Amino acid sequence: MNTRGDNRFFNGIGGTKMNIEHEFKKSFIQLSLKNKVLVAVSTGVDSMTLVDLLLRLPAESKPQIFVAYVDHQLRKQSDVETKFIQAFCQENSLPLFVKKWKSEEHPKHGVEAAARSFRYAFFKEVMEKENITDLLTAHHADDQAETFLMKLVRGGELGQLTGIDFQRGFEGVGRISRPLLSFSKEEIRDYAIKCKLCYFEDHTNQDDDFFRNRLRHQIIPKLKKENTRFLEHIAGYEEQLRQYVSVVDESGQEKIAAIKVGPKAYSVKKWAALDHNWQQITLKMIIQLLPKACSTQQLAQIGSLLKNKDKPQGYIELGERILFVKRYDEFFFKKQNRIQTASQTEKKLKLDEWLELSDGSKVGVFLHSKPAVAAGDLLFFFSDETYLPLLIRHRRLGDVLQTAVGHQKVKKIMIDKKIPNEKRDEIWLVTTGSNKVIWVIGQKKSDLSECRSNDKIQYMIIFRRRR
Repeated sequence: MNTRGDNRFFNGIGGTKMNIEHEFKKSFIQLSLKNKVLVAVSTGVDSMTLVDLLLRLPAESKPQIFVAYVDHQLRKQSDVETKFIQAFCQENSLPLFVKKWKSEEHPKHGVEAAARSFRYAFFKEVMEKENITDLLTAHHADDQAETFLMKLVRGGELGQLTGIDFQRGFEGVGRISRPLLSFSKEEIRDYAIKCKLCYFEDHTNQDDDFFRNRLRHQIIPKLKKENTRFLEHIAGYEEQLRQYVSVVDESGQEKIAAIKVGPKAYSVKKWAALDHNWQQITLKMIIQLLPKACSTQQLAQIGSLLKNKDKPQGYIELGERILFVKRYDEFFFKKQNRIQTASQTEKKLKLDEWLELSDGSKVGVFLHSKPAVAAGDLLFFFSDETYLPLLIRHRRLGDVLQTAVGHQKVKKIMIDKKIPNEKRDEIWLVTTGSNKVIWVIGQKKSDLSECRSNDKIQYMIIFRRRR
């Protein structure tokens, strides 16, 4: 009975078992699993074969088997499938955990990715509850080839072509292993038929509207006809890629450590001294730590800025408020502060009162009730009351400071002081009510600043940094 295209569970026709059982035992031993495993079961031929092979392991090798099943509510026969796996687990004395993904929770787009996230969250929940550290899934060699070709067609980083791992960490709670990864779909199906296993076929697997299904039905069969060892060759290339990626990653980490000059900063000079290929590789590796991936164009812009000796400072916006920053001999990535409007940053100073600023520092202008000056306070004295009321704000385009030799642009003062670009907008300016800058706090005072005097009435501005 051929079940392709419908959802009835399948009773295979008897026959001689293949060598898959013997090979599975060897593959399973290599995984070095704990004595409890959680098996992700869909009731399809792959996962039902995996459970059967586990049940056939010799007593000394067989782990305690737990089964996790998600009813995705995507097919009309989902209730039948749920009852089937419940009966199967009861018959074989296997603990079963079932969860429904309600139809009203399904997104309009990206159902496949959302379903995977739902499943894996459920698996993690069960593992934590039952103290299980090993999750088994039924991915096989055809899945590996499909994944490889999909990523090859869609493009991306070479390391992504390594495809499905035989074993890797899972969600911080343990490991995920794929004991069937070396077996083809054909071998698995033949085994299921000859062992008379019951399973369901998912009719959506026949829908060629999905790219993976087109590869499965139209492309991969032709490639297998061209070379019967196609799946074996894919697996071989994947293993070689893993080796090369591992070596490059190890060497890259060493080179990154060598150019590091702080917890999150790197030396421009040391980076520039690297071979061109290592410049690109180390940048990509550093960027991989960001929550947002960079485009090829952005990566080229970063490289160009780092190599530009005529531009000692600069930044590139990467999106999601992430900045790449070059600051003399350092480069790093940082979260961009939200832009504040002039009305948000401009504050009026009231006489004889402290004003708390957004960065935790405080400032005040005093005459009648001058507070005690603390160590580290910055001071500005003046006598002309026409300067009042005083304002404090961040810099604006065109700001100038009056000096003994004329007016000097605030921007030029910051360049001369080698203040990094990303720090310039954080520096506070004190201005008169008419917005004349009299003090670039911590950097330069206008010639309106007076020496402290005991024989005349003076106003005193105190700037106190956050302690």
